Amino acid sequence: TQSRSSAASDVYKRQAQDKALLMKQLLDYLPVIVFFGLYFLSGRDIMLATWGILIATTLQVTLGWLIWRKVQKMHLIVFVITLIFGSMTLFFNNDVFIKWRPSIISFTLGGVLLLGHFLRERNLLQRLCESLMVSGLGFVVALSRKDWSFLNIAFVLYFVFIGALNLYIAFNFSTDFWVNFKLFGFTALQIIFYISMFAYVFKKMPEEDRKRIMNCLLYTSDAADDLLCVD
Repeated sequence: TQSRSSAASDVYKRQAQDKALLMKQLLDYLPVIVFFGLYFLSGRDIMLATWGILIATTLQVTLGWLIWRKVQKMHLIVFVITLIFGSMTLFFNNDVFIKWRPSIISFTLGGVLLLGHFLRERNLLQRLCESLMVSGLGFVVALSRKDWSFLNIAFVLYFVFIGALNLYIAFNFSTDFWVNFKLFGFTALQIIFYISMFAYVFKKMPEEDRKRIMNCLLYTSDAADDLLCVD
């Protein structure tokens, strides 16, 4: 009974964490969902979609503060860039400015990671990833300084590539093609890149950490099974 009670407690705790994570992910993707939703539902009205993403990024920052009493730096960066380029798009009635927005965000992130690459102890990407590991896994996966440097440079190059590709598509194809490529093309590229980065980390991590991750997943599954058996 005690073991089942402990298992139930662990499952409820995990479920609460999953709900919090789901809420955060929905908030992260809110501007994207609003932009594409308004664009396609309005019959390809890029100005209405720009209004939508301006409101959505404002709501994203506001809700983040109301729920967690803090504003994520990433949300703040996106909000400021969206406010500048979105406002210029609407003021001049010219979609060229909103097309620059994804590239400016990508170049900014790449530049920040590049500057963080030269930190003495741990580069910026390592600091961010280790923080996510602690909150998600409860421990930090051990990687060498060389591995973290490789990952950091890979992300820098990825952001530069994505920013440059966005400009090429934006200024060589129609607005409708640009929006569709942002939705499908960039999503596919992002999935491929992150899977390859995860594969690299999984390959480089110590065998002990691989076992800890698998045990964590198995323990969660077993705890859920035990909870279903409680009368």
